Amino acid sequence: MSSPGQQAPSEANLQPMQALDELRQAMDELRQAMDELRRRMRAEGARHNDELRQFAYAVSHDLREPLRMIGSYTQLLSRRYEPHLDDEGREFIGYVMEGVQRMDQLLSDLLSYSHQFRNDQALSQVDPEGALHGVLLALDQQIRECKAEITYDPLPQIRFDFAQLSQVFRQLIANAIAFCGTEPPKIHISAVETDDGVTFSVRDSGIGIDPQYQDQIFGIFKRLHGRKFPGSGIGLAICKRIVEQHGGSIGVESELGQGATFRFTLPK
Repeated sequence: MSSPGQQAPSEANLQPMQALDELRQAMDELRQAMDELRRRMRAEGARHNDELRQFAYAVSHDLREPLRMIGSYTQLLSRRYEPHLDDEGREFIGYVMEGVQRMDQLLSDLLSYSHQFRNDQALSQVDPEGALHGVLLALDQQIRECKAEITYDPLPQIRFDFAQLSQVFRQLIANAIAFCGTEPPKIHISAVETDDGVTFSVRDSGIGIDPQYQDQIFGIFKRLHGRKFPGSGIGLAICKRIVEQHGGSIGVESELGQGATFRFTLPK
């Protein structure tokens, strides 16, 4: 792989064949490393958590260098040769840049997923409404762009990890926004407290999920709609990992075209 100290290309020394060779080499490295990372994460499961987390971090760190090179060379090719490109050439450039952005998001999600393979989180009394407020602030731009209506009931406190609860809320709300269909999404968060734990619900008005796929969607890299909708196929796997490592459970109730309700139960 490219060394961390490698400099980004400049327009002065950029040559077309050199740029294409660099792109091909970087893309080959990305494919090989991602295939190996996927294979290990699927095979290891919860075994050797520390090794898996360290491997995911190292690979993600190394992948960002060739990814940066792909983005840099593509941008320079576009700027230098844009007057000579036809509509198809500009479309190809757009595909490459879209792929770079998608890969960067995938690497971030992989790191986030690998970080859940640990059991040393310090639990404390958590205010879920405070976690939810932080998530809504972080997602403010997406919420405004799609004109989402998000409401919630009073949420009981629970002993948990604040960052991980925020992560679960963020993934489920971002999912509801992404799969909203043609109408502005309506999302409601509620909770039911029992003697044994708290069950949180995130209900949306989106496109829904075919019941036959409802168990599959929590698997890593699962994408029911291909690239029609954004995402890496890791978000729900992160939620499942967080909830289950604390002895909880997560599931979904949905019908196509009828929205979805995700419920996760955290024990007291």
